[in-house]
Amino acid sequence: MTGEIIATIAIVTAVRTFWIATRPLPHDVQPAIMVGLRRILRVLSSEVKVEGNAPYGLVWYGINLPFAKLAAYDGRRWMIALALVDSLFLWLSQTLGLLGFAAYLFIGTFQLLRAPWNVTIDWIIVLGPIAWWFLIIAPIAKLPIGLPLHAFGDTGRGLFYQHNYIYYGLLGTLWLIVFFDLFLQAIRDLSIVAFGFAWAPLLGYLYLRRRSSGALHPK
Repeated sequence: MTGEIIATIAIVTAVRTFWIATRPLPHDVQPAIMVGLRRILRVLSSEVKVEGNAPYGLVWYGINLPFAKLAAYDGRRWMIALALVDSLFLWLSQTLGLLGFAAYLFIGTFQLLRAPWNVTIDWIIVLGPIAWWFLIIAPIAKLPIGLPLHAFGDTGRGLFYQHNYIYYGLLGTLWLIVFFDLFLQAIRDLSIVAFGFAWAPLLGYLYLRRRSSGALHPK
C-alpha cells in the first residue's frame, strides 16, 4: 500500500501544480492575499487597516509569510509552493486511515485550487493526531487573533461573502474528522462517509448551477 500512496501523492501533486501553473488564479489571491501579506507589518503598527486583505491570525501570517517572500509575493508561485509542501501533509494524513487520507486529498485539493489561503489551516488541523492542541491552534490561526480589532469585522463579513461558507464548512469538516480520530475513533470512518454524502450533492449542485450560469451568460 505504501507504494500506491506514494504514487497517488506524486500524481496528485503533479496535476495540482500543472493546474495552478496554467489556469487563472482565484481572484482574491493577488489583490488581497498577497497585498495583505506584504503589508502586515504596517497593519500591526497601525499605519494601515486590514480592509479585507488577509484578515487572519498572526499564526497564519507566521506560516504563510515565508512562502510569500520566497515567491516574491507572486500569487502563482505562492500557490505552487503550497502545493509542493502539501504533499507532505497528504502523506501525514494517512494517520486518519484510508478514508481520512481520501477526505484530506479531496478537501486539500479543493481548498488549494479554490481558496488557497486555507491550505495552511488544513496543515494545522491534520497535525491534530500528533498533538490534540493543534485543534485549538487552527481556529486561532484562521481568526484575526493578534491583529487590530477592526479585522474581526472583515472576518465577520467574510463568512457570508460569496461561497465562503463552503470553505469554512470544509475546514470544519476536516476539524471534526480529526477530532473524532482523537476522541471518538469508533465513529471516525462513519463520519467521513456521512460527510461525503452530505457534501457531494451540495458541491454537485453548485457546480451544475455555475455551468448553467456560464452557458446563459457566455463571456
